[in-house]
Amino acid sequence: MIDRALEAITLSDIEDLVRFKRSEGRTLDFKAILPDASHKGVRDFLADVTAFANSDGGDLVIGVTEDDNGDAAEVIGISRDNLDENLRRIEDQLRSCVDPRVPDFRVHRVDLPDDKVVLVLRVGASLIAPHRVTFDRSSRFYRRTNRANSDMSTAEIRQAFAASEDTPRKIRDLHKQALAAAEGADMPVRLRGEPAAILTIAPLSVLREARSLPVGRDDVVFPPRMTGAINTVIGLDSVIVHSPVDDGSGAVRTFSINHRRGYIDHAWTIGHEKDGTTYVWQDNFVVKIEEAARSTLTRLRAHGIEGPWIAMATLTGIRGARLFLGDHELSEPAWQDPAFLGEIIDDRLDKEALKPFIDGFWRLFGIDAAQ
Repeated sequence: MIDRALEAITLSDIEDLVRFKRSEGRTLDFKAILPDASHKGVRDFLADVTAFANSDGGDLVIGVTEDDNGDAAEVIGISRDNLDENLRRIEDQLRSCVDPRVPDFRVHRVDLPDDKVVLVLRVGASLIAPHRVTFDRSSRFYRRTNRANSDMSTAEIRQAFAASEDTPRKIRDLHKQALAAAEGADMPVRLRGEPAAILTIAPLSVLREARSLPVGRDDVVFPPRMTGAINTVIGLDSVIVHSPVDDGSGAVRTFSINHRRGYIDHAWTIGHEKDGTTYVWQDNFVVKIEEAARSTLTRLRAHGIEGPWIAMATLTGIRGARLFLGDHELSEPAWQDPAFLGEIIDDRLDKEALKPFIDGFWRLFGIDAAQ
């Protein structure tokens, strides 16, 4: 998959595929031409899309050739003639020949100087997989394996159906485990009893792939608000990074759990009590959650893990806390605790994508962020 929000992909990004000899793989495929309406063209196109949806998602880049090694070779583009008609045709095929319908299929056009275009067809990993191709009196399930598609075995199909039913609950369970970890469950430390944010970021494929990343002390993601001494603890299934431990309490201000399964939890305090009033500072959440998302995606991508990503965030210990607004002005006290800010699924988890979390944060203190 091209490491850009789909609508932000430019000609320079397409040319970089060739310049850096980007290879086809589990989340990227090159096509010299748009799939035609022949039997083989339709079958192969539907296999490509459903294989991505049944695996980790991916990009079909139309108008780029590949060499014998599967590396991007040349940007040749495709003609604009009948392009809209052809796009309607393939979208009709997806509606009529895929069951259930692929929920995340988007098209982005990149203009070339010679009046041609490159198309990037982005397919998201599906939470309702597996998707089957029902075409020409056949019914087949595909998955993506490195540079190619393959038929799913009966055991893989059965496992995919079982996983699909439990996926939303199991992904939310990952965040519940992070909340428990903040209280010290199965942890060498616990978070201070102050207003705090707990954030879980994982690829949608976290439950499909049996990963065990080689995470060590040198390639961990640091938690938000990390200053001073760095403490690292090697665990059975993760590497934990935390701030210094308070004497006698075993509590810390911030920690991150770098799970070998390929996802990361962050927990950090966003305020404290003083003279009988509990204060929260907006930058401790608004700024730090963006930094946490950015550093998390950078590290996971270094391990070859791609999105779409799911992020879940909860604020704890905020009942009665007031948001400091500046010039000695305070918000009304928060009364929901804990406060689950929801879940976000996105390709990049950038500032715009995280906006629902930010808006929810303000509303907890009685402020309509939209005003």
